[in-house]
Amino acid sequence: MADEKVDTLKQGDVGIESYEERSADSLDEADMQRLGKAQVFKRNFRVLFILAFSVLTISGWVYVPSTLTYGLYNGGTGGVFAMFMFEFAGLFLVILCLAEMSSIAPTAGGQYHWTSEFAPRSLQKILSYYSGWLASLAWLSGVTGGMYPAGFTLQGLILLANPDFNPRPYQCYLFVVMIATTGLLVNTLLARYLPKLESFIFVVFALAFVAVIAVLWVLPTHLTAAEVFQNFQKGDGWSSLGLSMLVGQSNLLFLIIGSDATAHMAEETKHASTIVPKIMVSSYLINGFSTMVVLITYCFCLVDYNAAENSPVGVLGLPYLQVFARVTGSIGGGQGLAAVLVLLQIVGTINFMTTCSRQIFAFARDNGLPFSRWIARVDRSGTYPVNAVFVVWTFIVLLTLITLGSTIAFEAITSLTMLALFSTYTISCTCLFWRRCFGGGVRRGPWTLGRFGIPINFLALCYCFFVLTFLPWPVTVPVVPANFNWSSVIYVGILVFSTGYYVLFARKQYAGPVVYTKPYLR
Repeated sequence: MADEKVDTLKQGDVGIESYEERSADSLDEADMQRLGKAQVFKRNFRVLFILAFSVLTISGWVYVPSTLTYGLYNGGTGGVFAMFMFEFAGLFLVILCLAEMSSIAPTAGGQYHWTSEFAPRSLQKILSYYSGWLASLAWLSGVTGGMYPAGFTLQGLILLANPDFNPRPYQCYLFVVMIATTGLLVNTLLARYLPKLESFIFVVFALAFVAVIAVLWVLPTHLTAAEVFQNFQKGDGWSSLGLSMLVGQSNLLFLIIGSDATAHMAEETKHASTIVPKIMVSSYLINGFSTMVVLITYCFCLVDYNAAENSPVGVLGLPYLQVFARVTGSIGGGQGLAAVLVLLQIVGTINFMTTCSRQIFAFARDNGLPFSRWIARVDRSGTYPVNAVFVVWTFIVLLTLITLGSTIAFEAITSLTMLALFSTYTISCTCLFWRRCFGGGVRRGPWTLGRFGIPINFLALCYCFFVLTFLPWPVTVPVVPANFNWSSVIYVGILVFSTGYYVLFARKQYAGPVVYTKPYLR
């Protein structure tokens, strides 16, 4: 067992003989040599920096009040809690598999690289190509879909104080452009300071969590435990409570998904093969616990929720603002509490931009995208992928233009995030499982699941297939264009487009990252 983990490097590679004796720099160098990639980024992220980055990126608890609407409709408070615990346990199995793969191959490419490395030889190229497109579109639509609610909530804060205010689509669009531009500046001009900024904001983040929880706990008038945990509600039109709860799960997944963001920062992290998987797992647990606490707390505050839904902000789609105003006893208090969450949402979406740009950069580096050579440029200091950041900003600004004509069409595109991201999880985990059982086994990284790898991998796959079964379902019935889940249509459209690009161009340019991978160095 020890011999599998501690092999010696080939003579002429990194001049250190055993795993335990290597420095972080030599380990990272060995990983990049094996992956066949040049080290173009400075490794500015250390343990505390990357932990702060990861926690701030996924920070599901700041989205709890704004995302529970469909869950409360399809399940009630008891259903929301039960489904959250189920989703948290299931996704944890997936995160464990992704973490192990990130230790074996610590690269910014993430899922599409792992697919290429673990898939059967005949499928390595095409599966990794589709995984790269799905991952890129998932992160692009995810960062856009995260910024829009923040801009939308800023309109709600104005409406909460001034019921005569008439929110217009262009106002929300300008808020989103402002947030995206802030993210652009942070990811370019301030990129070299990003690790320290993350650490500072993480302290604010922790204090904000304590403050929000304290305010919601100590203020009067709450539901009883029985009213919260025994309240199950079947959404109109569904044949059973269980089915109603299952179709509302995508909103709950949004609260805990995204730990793989850390994997895309691997090439900028010291001792990535050890640190990245540990941070993926620990940040997921931190986020899950904090989200669960806020979710339960918020459910206890839903006294007379129908009144909140019928208020001006509730009709707009933001009933939680009225809930905050009620529990704090003033409009100003509700605004202050919501403003804290909005600011943290903005921080999280800026980190999403960072992760998204690394995913785009990595896939372009392997010639998977149009204009790949241009997109894969890195600034002279090796701090950030210059053009990839601008591609992300441009995508956000252009895609959000759709909201000026139809929010339904916009939500259809951004709903692609869950379906596409879970597809990449499923493909990469399936390839890992095949490699373990039928492909001769997988090499061990410094962080491994060991003897539990196969059962965890199998259960993770069962969960992924289960989730993919229900993600494309509409949230409410009867189905009309306004509530139809268009993610499946957009998903197929992306596959058709990427297939066309592959046939015309990419099949001659894209070989898949596995062809650059050298014989194992350890």
